[in-house]
Amino acid sequence: MFNIRPEIKTIIFFIVYFILFILIRTFQPTGSPHAPNISDLFFLLSIPASIIYSIFLLYNFFKSGNKNYLNAIFIVTASWVIFYNLLKYVIYK
Repeated sequence: MFNIRPEIKTIIFFIVYFILFILIRTFQPTGSPHAPNISDLFFLLSIPASIIYSIFLLYNFFKSGNKNYLNAIFIVTASWVIFYNLLKYVIYK
């Protein structure tokens, strides 16, 4: 893969993922009461993807000792805090 720092990869991943979530949410009609729409499933998949990515970053941090991986883990946490506040106050008013 490209020789990009882990922090930049993490930021790009979350920006693209959550922009896709918001775009799907705006363009797709709401789901039925018995089944969620695709944007809800897309959001639910972001939780295990973040956990798996954090485990991968932790593994690389302990394997190499590079502080950039630890910074990327902090970025994952901060992005979830920001996204939670966006969901609470902007998207699901």
